[in-house]
Amino acid sequence: MALKLLGLLALLALLGLWWWSRSSAGTPRHGARSPEPAPAPAHPAARVPAPPTTLAATLTMPLPMEPAVERTALLTAADIAELRERTPPMPLPLHPVEILDPLLTEPLMEALRQLPRPPRALHELMDSEFVHRASSTELATLVLGEPAVAARVIATANSPLFGLQQPVGSIGQATTFLGLLSVRQMCLQHMLAACFQPRDAAQRREFDRLWHASNIAAELCQQLATRLRLPDAANLTTLLVLSFLGRQAAAALLPDAELLTHLNVYERAVHEQKELGLAAHELGHLLMRAWDLPFDLLQDARTIGSLRFDPDLRPAPEREAGLTLCTLCAMLGERVAGGDLADPLFDPLHDPRPDMQALRHRLALPALAGLSAELRSAPLQRLLDRLTGHAVQTTM
Repeated sequence: MALKLLGLLALLALLGLWWWSRSSAGTPRHGARSPEPAPAPAHPAARVPAPPTTLAATLTMPLPMEPAVERTALLTAADIAELRERTPPMPLPLHPVEILDPLLTEPLMEALRQLPRPPRALHELMDSEFVHRASSTELATLVLGEPAVAARVIATANSPLFGLQQPVGSIGQATTFLGLLSVRQMCLQHMLAACFQPRDAAQRREFDRLWHASNIAAELCQQLATRLRLPDAANLTTLLVLSFLGRQAAAALLPDAELLTHLNVYERAVHEQKELGLAAHELGHLLMRAWDLPFDLLQDARTIGSLRFDPDLRPAPEREAGLTLCTLCAMLGERVAGGDLADPLFDPLHDPRPDMQALRHRLALPALAGLSAELRSAPLQRLLDRLTGHAVQTTM
């Protein structure tokens, strides 16, 4: 009995000792500091996006936007130095038609051959000699051989785009009021536009938007090339009009014209290459080959489209300034036609969009040093004001 009582007491003592040691471990001793929790980071760690796993994902990754910079009307020496030091974005990996698989080239050529060919008068209009020797009477005679084109040119001349005080009724009158270069450029555009017949309302809207963009771009290019004293402004406007051919051909061949209006220029190029095998500027090169246009014209027209995607592309030095201006005007024309130019006081130096980032370092070319000031001059502002429908303050 005594042994049982002693065993019970020992068990109770052990239980008490265990309980005391457990409670003392959970309570800090007097004077001892409790461990402090780790401080929270001042800012959550930024998520690093996983690298793209497909070519399409690589192509559609947005380029970083540059911080806003106070704009200046003139391209100063400091601006030029900054442009030369900036690292342009990586070229968009678009392949040229020369390396396209022949199994894809032939079906594309066959599809392009189904498009109506432009009239023979187009070749004469594109001849640089014609511009230097032709009179308004010769131009009118040439265009009147294409009555539908003549009617569209007269209608365009009477549109709000040109703001004539009184309507014109003939090609000769349009040449008198607008100048031979402007009327010739409109003739080229209408002859090319007649080759693309819309199959539905969405495609018609896309063709109309592209035609409007081409018209605006050519008008800007003609005025800027003249004011910057670049050689052969007439040839530059011809190249600019031809550079839109690929966009029109892509809209004609792609089944989803409505989708194109929702894509930016880089996404659209990727979509074109994925669906057709070529981006629009390469497709235009192929179409001009099918139409037997002069080789030097189709090469330069393709370069105008390529410059917005490939900052490493090096045109011939004597051609680079003119082709850069054409590319800039094409971009401006598209933005005005699409309602994307919120401020007519456009300054290409600080436009953060990716196609402008790819082109911007070329603005350091000496022949384009006055471009920013010209874009803000009174004549160009009046033109942009009319095109965008905005009233803006102009500077001389």
